[in-house]
Amino acid sequence: MGHRNMNIIKEFEKVRDIPYRIPLFPEEPDECCTGKAEMLFKVFKKGGYEARYRLCTFRWNSLNLPKEIQKVPHDDNSSHTYLEIKIDEQWKVIDATWDSKLKDIFNANEWDGKSDTEIAVNCIECLSPEESLEYIKHILTPEAIIFDLKVNRKFYKAFNEWLEMKRAK
Repeated sequence: MGHRNMNIIKEFEKVRDIPYRIPLFPEEPDECCTGKAEMLFKVFKKGGYEARYRLCTFRWNSLNLPKEIQKVPHDDNSSHTYLEIKIDEQWKVIDATWDSKLKDIFNANEWDGKSDTEIAVNCIECLSPEESLEYIKHILTPEAIIFDLKVNRKFYKAFNEWLEMKRAK
C-alpha cells in the first residue's frame, strides 16, 4: 500500500499536542490515551500506513502523582492504549499520550517518523495486538465506561485539574 503525501511527524505532533484529558462523562470527547490513539490510527490509515492498537496495564501510583491526588479513591490498576505503525516492514511503538505542555512532569514524546517512541506509562503487562483490540472494544462499551466513571470519576477530575494547573505554569 502506497503512502499518501503526508508528513506523519507533523500529524503525530498535532495529535500529541491535544491537551490530555480524561472524559468525565460518556458524551465528552476522549482526549486521553485511547482517544488520541484512535485519532492517530485514522490519520495513519488515511495516509496508507498499516497501524494497530496496543494496550498495556499499569498502576496510577507509578506516575509520581501528588499525594492529594493519590488519596482520591480510585482503582489503581488501569490500562493504557498506544499504537504500532509498520515502517520499513517493522512495527514501531507510537505513543502520543502526553501533550508537550506536560513535558516537565511526563515524557511528551518527540518522534522522528521512523523509530519507536517511549510508552507513556510503566507497563506491567503488554497484551498482544489481538488481545489489545478485544480489550479496547470492551472498555469502550457504554456499560464499561459507566462503571469506570462510577469508580474513578473524582480521581480523573482531580488528575485533569492537576494537569491543567501544570500546563498553566
